Amino acid sequence: MFNFRIKKLLLIGLVSLGLFFGLAKTSLAGFGISPPYLKNQQLTPGSKYVQQIMLLRSSAEEELKAEINVNAPEIASWITLDKGTEFILPKDQVQVPMTVTVQVPKNAEIGSYKGSINIRITSTKGQQTGVAIALGARVDIDLTLTNVANSDFVVQIAQIRNFEMLKWPWNLPIFSYFLHRVPVVMTIRNIGNVKVAPSKVTLEVMDISRTNQLEKSENTSIDSIDPFSTKEVTAYFRTKLTQGQYWGRIKVYRDNVIVNAYEIAFTVASPGELGGNKLGLYPWLLLAGYSLCLILILTLLIYFRTWRLVGKSLWLILLVLYQPIRPLIKKTGDTSSSLKENFWRWIGDKASQYNNPSDKNKRRK
Repeated sequence: MFNFRIKKLLLIGLVSLGLFFGLAKTSLAGFGISPPYLKNQQLTPGSKYVQQIMLLRSSAEEELKAEINVNAPEIASWITLDKGTEFILPKDQVQVPMTVTVQVPKNAEIGSYKGSINIRITSTKGQQTGVAIALGARVDIDLTLTNVANSDFVVQIAQIRNFEMLKWPWNLPIFSYFLHRVPVVMTIRNIGNVKVAPSKVTLEVMDISRTNQLEKSENTSIDSIDPFSTKEVTAYFRTKLTQGQYWGRIKVYRDNVIVNAYEIAFTVASPGELGGNKLGLYPWLLLAGYSLCLILILTLLIYFRTWRLVGKSLWLILLVLYQPIRPLIKKTGDTSSSLKENFWRWIGDKASQYNNPSDKNKRRK
């Protein structure tokens, strides 16, 4: 009887443990990562590479804890994780992104570097009960440093955003020339190891029937994209289009070669129809620039016109003052001439007296 009870208790214990571990494994089942590697074969010294690793599980009925260990002694200092080495996989979230950043030092040696990032997943409930069931995954690291530059990009998406006509005062020609523009938005992925940008983007605007070309222009000032990254860039084209619907033919160039071409419909709406033009600070800077130029021009006009008026006024004052004192000036001139004449006559008489001998004898007697 006693042995029967012991056997029964052991059987119950084994069943309980089996159920516990079975449930624990069920809660951790279906864990994986994508992609299972961190790979780049064209890094350069000083470059930066960012890759997202997605942690996946088939069910998210409870919180799980992720512990990360970077096993790459040569390059461990190059690698940073946006979430740190420990973080929680929240309940009801089956996909948790983890961003891995590789910052290569400028003095790094050319060559290949390998290693791994080990991910260990445990249940937070297991830690509380003292029993931790763990699953794991591994991200293989395969990096190569080179000194060969590779410039290349891929245009993933291109679109022409609808835009509105300008309101007053921005619809005035001095403003609309700079503000009324067609926005061509492109999502570009840099697949090279140096900064890159399209050499130019051209836009042909056609009417809605696609029979008549209304405008054609190009833009060569496109923002560059960092190596191994994706960025949304916008090319703006000046336009005189009025309200209506149009077709735009976009061509994206690398050097002199067309790498992508698109034909996209777009709309020029009335002011306020799309929620208002979001022109930002640029129009106000433009207005301030025009105002400063106007103030400078007015200042120069006033300055030079004032000095001209001052000069004319001085001449007028001298002319007015000259008329009443003219006789006095003439009289003074005549008197001066008479004095000069009498002075030189007196000098002449004195000189003749000294030169005449009879006068000298008279002076002796």
